[in-house]
Amino acid sequence: MARHRVISMEKRKDRVRRYAGYRCTLDNGQTVHAWVAADTLDLEFHGIDLKVACKLAVERASDAALASGEVIVPRQLLIEVETGERSSGRGR
Repeated sequence: MARHRVISMEKRKDRVRRYAGYRCTLDNGQTVHAWVAADTLDLEFHGIDLKVACKLAVERASDAALASGEVIVPRQLLIEVETGERSSGRGR
């Protein structure tokens, strides 16, 4: 499984599905959307660094997920980013 690096990110919203996230451009030129449900962000992970979570989700995604052009950020990754922010003193 080839790993690609995210080289640019643009904030996006999918209002119909109530998702927030980023359109990520990979080092091979491919674009992938990374999404988190807006309700999850508002209720459970308010203030989390969404950009970091989306970047990590895309960089860790399977080739099949990248090929689909869309990655849903897993809850475990949101917890990992939140924990990292708290331990570094950046927390809420």
